[in-house]
Amino acid sequence: MSIQLKGIIKAILLIFVLWLAQFLEHETQTILLFTIVFSCGAIFAVCNRKKLSVFMRNWPTSLIYTAVILYVCKILAEKAINASTGIEVENIRYASTIGGFIYSVPFSMILISAWMFVRMGTTKLIATDAEQSPQEKEHVPALKIFFVGSLLGLGMLALSPADIFLRYAVLADATKVTTCGPVMDEVVYIRKNPDTCSRIHVNLFKGIYDFTDVPGKSG
Repeated sequence: MSIQLKGIIKAILLIFVLWLAQFLEHETQTILLFTIVFSCGAIFAVCNRKKLSVFMRNWPTSLIYTAVILYVCKILAEKAINASTGIEVENIRYASTIGGFIYSVPFSMILISAWMFVRMGTTKLIATDAEQSPQEKEHVPALKIFFVGSLLGLGMLALSPADIFLRYAVLADATKVTTCGPVMDEVVYIRKNPDTCSRIHVNLFKGIYDFTDVPGKSG
């Protein structure tokens, strides 16, 4: 199929979609748009699963992830936990590490999607005649933009659940036996500052996770 014919087909499909959209409600248009984007992105991911699996295996050990993203996300997690709970940074060493890992997932997705988008643009601007090996060749490249959009959308959507999990990460630094208060069932403590502790009543099976400030002696 020639490039001109492909362009004509794409233009006809675009005109048809725009014509059809005027008969749909706004909510229906949004659902349809997300369905098309994520479906096309999923097709691209399945067709290029070998290349993507290699990248996913190498990404956690890459320098940019371990030295940049994970470090920056750890700092962001410290700030977020401190802002939401009032616990001083030096008292959430484990929680900030866990929070950094949690944050690194959506931030990695956003960064990778941005990098892929920029690379797509530069590839079109800088033409190359070099032939790619079968392992490097991308399948259904026309759907790549949908995969990039899906990855970016999933990264943005994952930020809100990440903020929720940060509060639970505080449990990594909490202890049951401490100078903050007596030993109680389903209760742990974490020092908030030199004069105050946070008493956490926790029973995840019953959906209980309550913070209460109590006076605490330095110890």
